[in-house]
Amino acid sequence: MIVTSDFMSITTNSRTQFKEELALKLKDKKIEVLAATYETDPEGFQTESLTPIAPPLWAYFRQLSGKELYAAASIHTAEEVQFVINWRDDITTAQVIRYKGVDYDITRVDTFEGYKEDLTLYAKLRG
Repeated sequence: MIVTSDFMSITTNSRTQFKEELALKLKDKKIEVLAATYETDPEGFQTESLTPIAPPLWAYFRQLSGKELYAAASIHTAEEVQFVINWRDDITTAQVIRYKGVDYDITRVDTFEGYKEDLTLYAKLRG
């Protein structure tokens, strides 16, 4: 829709994809953010253990759409799910998310234009 007057022109976009982005994302799922630590066992092999970096966090969770999966594949990134949590400065791609007993590797941390409100974490199934 375009609104015009003698002084200015305002263009608004009424497409549904932009309305969905503005919708409230309910953080109603509990996740754990884990850091990998490595220890050497008595035989000399390194074993990985995952330890929580914080108490469980509330998060919004969703599977990525086919369009988003295709876009991620075009830049050679495997992303399958998205988590949105309250902003924190201690989350990195070296950490792991555990949701419903399933572990996900964090592939990307998106701060959305540098605002310190939400943190979007893209992840893939750990394997």
